[in-house]
Amino acid sequence: MASRSAVSSHDVTTSAVVRANKANYHGYSLRAGASGATVSIYDNASAASGTLLDVVTIAANATASAYYAVEDSAGGLRAVNGIYFSTNNAVTGSIRVAE
Repeated sequence: MASRSAVSSHDVTTSAVVRANKANYHGYSLRAGASGATVSIYDNASAASGTLLDVVTIAANATASAYYAVEDSAGGLRAVNGIYFSTNNAVTGSIRVAE
């Protein structure tokens, strides 16, 4: 069995590249402000396009979180191109990834 890479958290507030190369997506922990937010996570190294890995709508002043621990040698959801975080409003929180 291949060894697993440690899962790490990457801070996010606005749309941005989380990983510019392949990685395993393990989830999120986010809080929306007064306007709420819709967040999308893509398998893409530089833009909000490509394969959609996850989408979540967060109500105003609410939190949302998910953790994906697939029981295989890699764990998580494989993003072959990278991970891009997209949001329509500012949030605070993190995206969980591993190599």
